[in-house]
Amino acid sequence: MRILLVLGKYLPDKSAGIENYSHWLADVLMQNNYRVDIAILESPDKEPYTYESVHVFPLKNGFAAFIQFIENNHYDICHFQEYSGKNGINIQWFQAAKEYCGKVFFTFHLPYLTCYKNDFRYKGITDCNNFSSSRRCVKCIIATKLDYNKSDEFNLKNSGINLITPLLETSGKIQQLKKRIEDRTDDLQELINTCDQIFIYGAWFKEILAKNGFESTKLKLIPHITKTSADRIEKRDNTLKYKVLFVGRIEQQKGLHLLCKAMNIIEIKEIQLDVAGNKVDEAYYDACKTGHPFNYLGVLPHARLLSSFQAYDFLILPSVFTEMYSLVVREACYEHLPVIASAAKGNVDVIKEEKNGFIFMYDDYKNLASVIDKAYSLKKDGWQPVFEMNDSHGNDLKEILSYYS
Repeated sequence: MRILLVLGKYLPDKSAGIENYSHWLADVLMQNNYRVDIAILESPDKEPYTYESVHVFPLKNGFAAFIQFIENNHYDICHFQEYSGKNGINIQWFQAAKEYCGKVFFTFHLPYLTCYKNDFRYKGITDCNNFSSSRRCVKCIIATKLDYNKSDEFNLKNSGINLITPLLETSGKIQQLKKRIEDRTDDLQELINTCDQIFIYGAWFKEILAKNGFESTKLKLIPHITKTSADRIEKRDNTLKYKVLFVGRIEQQKGLHLLCKAMNIIEIKEIQLDVAGNKVDEAYYDACKTGHPFNYLGVLPHARLLSSFQAYDFLILPSVFTEMYSLVVREACYEHLPVIASAAKGNVDVIKEEKNGFIFMYDDYKNLASVIDKAYSLKKDGWQPVFEMNDSHGNDLKEILSYYS
């Protein structure tokens, strides 16, 4: 059986959760005698190459190259790992795969085609589970752009925003925005109609889809695994290192700016911040670096990154957007490294307060600083994290492989 995995970039050019999980999946499938290829969109200058036995094919002409590629190569399953919108991997790609491949799969690594702002925060101040009303979404976007006051819904500025919003809603640009939101919802339904299987790691996301009217037997909540129980370390050195680690893309959504602000006001000044990840936004990186002098490690090979976890007291994930089920959090748990994370959807399902980590208030660097101080205070007093990992690896792996048989 021939399987094609499709995503934007791949190792070694980009090493984030989607790429590392896709590599793990390709390896597992090949170990079980499937032939697996990778097609990538965002490497226009590259020739086909092999990365750790996985054959990678850059699509130099985007969608046109993709159609020609799947027409010339007869794949039993085309499994998309990304959906990147109008100018990237979009619904047309899925429809083409449906025509030329036996089956079409998709994995929701991120909540594509749902919340337009990618944060599920209504007006930036309250948790939101509703993306099916384009008018409500438009109000949310306007209020967020006008900096709706998070601390006081009823102040004069917020009252003014509430008054002006109905007027702004009638403008041509806002009507275009509303149409784009509605188009995304239509694309989500078409995605479900087109795919044979859609995989979801976060139970919270499957529940939100159902609440907004998107239910289907094709939507499968599957295990999120990359290691066996035997791969986990039994214990770690729990002495204080006074070092914390940030791992992720260096861009606004990952919240490094919050962490840098927090590091400037924590009580324990000797704590060192190390940062690992690719620089998506150079100006943002420079602003963060100016705000706090962290130690930049660059983009580390996956194995080296995991082995480095032993040198830190905490992994800090200050996301200001929604995490489906962050792979780095799961890997930190495997390595017995407690996590301090924002109260974004996805994080709160995985991090259990004072057990395997700590949660700080969404988009609040002062609260993050307070939580860092609290975590260190507890660790000084002998606090030990507890990691309850699922040990049914064999059954989980059988379930994942069953969809490809």
